[in-house]
Amino acid sequence: MNKVGEFYTPGKIIFGPGGLSQVGIEAKRLGNKVLVVLGRSAMRKSGALDRLTRLLKENNLEYIIYENIPSDPTVETVDTGTSLARKESCNLVIALGGGSVLDTGKAISAMVTNEGSVADYQEIEGKGKKFQHKTLPFVAIPTTSGTGSEATKNAVITNTKFSLKKSIRDPWLIPKVALVDPELTLSLPPYMTAVCGGDALTQCIESYLGKKSQEITDILALHAIGSIGKSLVKAVKEGKNLEARKDMAMAALLSGLCLSNSGLGAAHALSHPLGVYYKIPHGLSCAVLLPYVMEFNLPVVTKKLAKIARSLGEDLSLLSETEAAQRAVEKIKEILSAVGIKENLSEWGIKEKDFSQLIKGAKGGSLNNNPRNTSDEDLIELLYKMTGLY
Repeated sequence: MNKVGEFYTPGKIIFGPGGLSQVGIEAKRLGNKVLVVLGRSAMRKSGALDRLTRLLKENNLEYIIYENIPSDPTVETVDTGTSLARKESCNLVIALGGGSVLDTGKAISAMVTNEGSVADYQEIEGKGKKFQHKTLPFVAIPTTSGTGSEATKNAVITNTKFSLKKSIRDPWLIPKVALVDPELTLSLPPYMTAVCGGDALTQCIESYLGKKSQEITDILALHAIGSIGKSLVKAVKEGKNLEARKDMAMAALLSGLCLSNSGLGAAHALSHPLGVYYKIPHGLSCAVLLPYVMEFNLPVVTKKLAKIARSLGEDLSLLSETEAAQRAVEKIKEILSAVGIKENLSEWGIKEKDFSQLIKGAKGGSLNNNPRNTSDEDLIELLYKMTGLY
């Protein structure tokens, strides 16, 4: 059956080493008073914040800093930042950091011009309000290669009242500028590089296999999967290898374009409640779940899994299509193992009694987009495998 696809992309993408130098020019085009959103301390220590603020000053821009964004931003995190931006009359938001920081900046840019709390716009208890007003311009500057938030139309926010991580979602949330400078990732520690890379890999594979996949994102996903296969291990083991960092930064950007336009799957669906209940890093739970979900989906996406194996450089000449698909699963396991990601999350102490709550939290758009329909029993089996409780 023919499908009609839609493809959203940031208003402008700036990519390449040294790209941060363009931030002042781009910001001046979009506003004159900036809310700069940051994480806890990494950007101060690395000097990236100093470079950013110097470039803003050189272009006669005022700024106010909102920092200490946690790894799982909450409704309160966003609402506090929104109040600050309104109080200071900011008309532009720039986020410099990992996915949580970018999601926070993105959500604030929307809430400054719209009424209520960001919780009202999450799809919880039938709320899911639609934004009525255009967001403030938003510039996303990622410092990790993982979430692809610099290219997406959603922001994942933790709602502590309901113990759920849910997105707000709207094309207005897509950044006006995605400024991707691989040099900003050179100081990322090996473990974080591995976990973020696992997230990007999962996003590419799930969007490629998902029900909403389309030709444009399929092409981007396969290219990104090949880049990750070639460069993730190098980026983890040789952190200052700029070519590997460039490959991973591009792959993460492409993963964001893919997920924003073609959705995700069961690995992401389960990773969100695991983050809420057990504080497991999102990229880690995605990466651990990925091979199990691929194996579960294999009967309905055999041909596509074989293409993934080929994009990872595997010789399939003597293999049947099913064997080639299985080879894709094994190759992903090899890559993840090589960067130190274990095959289960046994050390996190996940309890069987919480499975029902985890499954409840997994329900939604990502699960619905999984290529193979999933029952609660299927999800329980996936949880047993990835928790090591079998």
